[in-house]
Amino acid sequence: MGSSLHKSGPRSHGNSKVMGITFWRVTLSLVCMVLGHEVTANMNFDVHIDKLERVGDTGEYFTYNYTYDKISDMKFSMGAHIQQLKELDDTYTVKALMARAELADGSEYEVMMDIQKTLCDWMRTVYKTYFYEELAQVSNFPHYDTCPLPVAEYVVENYVLDTEPYSEMMSEGRWKMEMMLVKGDQVCSGIVILTTVKPKA
Repeated sequence: MGSSLHKSGPRSHGNSKVMGITFWRVTLSLVCMVLGHEVTANMNFDVHIDKLERVGDTGEYFTYNYTYDKISDMKFSMGAHIQQLKELDDTYTVKALMARAELADGSEYEVMMDIQKTLCDWMRTVYKTYFYEELAQVSNFPHYDTCPLPVAEYVVENYVLDTEPYSEMMSEGRWKMEMMLVKGDQVCSGIVILTTVKPKA
């Protein structure tokens, strides 16, 4: 973040613990790449962001204000103010998906991770295991035993993301990553990222 940008039963495939870490780190890395414009997956690959789209009626549930500073090509500092506008309880579900396809046009995506959990279950499991300890050092994000989540304002300060240790987890191909908060059939808030990873010419 030198440049700043402001923006107003579970299923699993493969090793869900490793893929869970990979999904979230890669998602953050790709967001950083979109903001930084010149970051590559590693020394041998180029990454092209084909699509980055926020989905759902985000304004009904959250407002955001992000800041971003580039420390180096592979390291970023992030901050955020997130206003949660509605109480969120166990009638909501969190979905996280990562899939990969070969580069050839028409090749089908292979699902590498597909997790669906009610919000409270997500807080007690995935959030507790992979997020809470790290985020607690840089934010006022809720404790993993908090559910329902009350209306609140959350602040993240000086969260440093070093993408280099995770860059080699991506391989050549077309990648799809989705992260959604849903209620019934309604997507309340989410992000879809489509990327292409190719060897450098």
